[in-house]
This record gives sequence, structure tokens and C-alpha cells, in this order.
Amino acid sequence: MKFYNVIILLISFNLFSQFEYGVKGGINFNSNINLNAEIESIDNAINIFESRNGAHIGGFIKLSLGNFFIRPELTYSKIKNSYNIPYVLVKTENIITEFSQNKIDIPVMLGYKFYNLINIFAGPRFEYLGKVEFESLKIDELKNKFKTGLQYGIGVKFGNIEVDVRAERSFTKNEIKFMENQIGEKNQYVSTQGKLYLLGISYYF
Repeated sequence: MKFYNVIILLISFNLFSQFEYGVKGGINFNSNINLNAEIESIDNAINIFESRNGAHIGGFIKLSLGNFFIRPELTYSKIKNSYNIPYVLVKTENIITEFSQNKIDIPVMLGYKFYNLINIFAGPRFEYLGKVEFESLKIDELKNKFKTGLQYGIGVKFGNIEVDVRAERSFTKNEIKFMENQIGEKNQYVSTQGKLYLLGISYYF
């Protein structure tokens, strides 16, 4: 039985004409994106402005079959979140609007190569949220540890170097939620997953 498993595994790897791996890094950003956010306390919606900026680093493997490929990645990111909320229907001084978060992302990109130069790709991403801080305080309430979303983009490869631009978003709602444990005057926080852009550089070994 073990022999057949080995044969199947070898056949599976041989189906892919090329196996590559490497490291990657880059920046995450958006600026003053207008979002629609639900206010949990009054069951209403308002427009808010979101700014999320940070950086990421990680690694990847890439399995190709002809011009098609699958590229699973593992990245660590540190993001600073900032939200500008109009003083309408809700007291903004009671809301945590600036906080930083550490997260681990596992995007699984499915793509197509044009002329071995340009790559287009899209796929799901799986996110684990780690430490979230507000004014040097660690806050567990600002996070749902596991989230899923979508990531897509385009890249250009020159030799061992690839530069890509991506967009990602979560499947969860934009909300202003109440906190179970109040921190000073703060009893609400923003839970939002608007679109985030990534500019990255990959190096293939």
C-alpha cells in the first residue's frame, strides 16, 4: 500500500513541469477609501474613511503545468489601521479608530503566464489575526482570529525577480461594534475589511 502511495505522489509531482520557490516582501496600503459601515448599536449605516498601511514578508512555492500555475504563500504582515468617522448618530470619541495589528496570511493563487513574463492570478486567502494594539494595550476584542478573503493581481518577472501588484478584501462586513470590556471612554471599535493593495517583490532561488 505504501508503495502505491509513493508512486501516486511521484506521478503527481511529475505532472508539474516546473517547481519553484522563493521569498517575498513588500508594502500594504490604501488611503482615504470611502466605506459603508454598519453601526451595531442603532442598526444603521454611515460612511467612514479608512486608511490601512503596513508591510509584509514571507515565502512561497510555485508549481507550474504549462502556462498555468498554483502558488501557495505564507506571509507575515504588520498593519496600522486608521478610520475617520463623521460625528453623526454616534459619539466618535467613544470609538477606537486607530490600532495596529499583526497577521499571518496564506494566499493560494491560481494563475496563468503570458510569454513567461507576465503573470495574472487570483485565489482565496486565509488570514490569522495575531496581536492587536491600541495605545500600547493589547486588545483581543478587536479581532476575529480567523478570516477568509479574496486576493488577485498581476506580476512581471525578470529572471529571478518578480514585481507584482495585488488587491485583497475580506468577505466580512464593515461594522462599528460594542466592546464587552470598556477601555477608558472607549466602548466601541471599528471592525472593517475594506480593500487593501499590496506592492511586492519576489525572489526565486
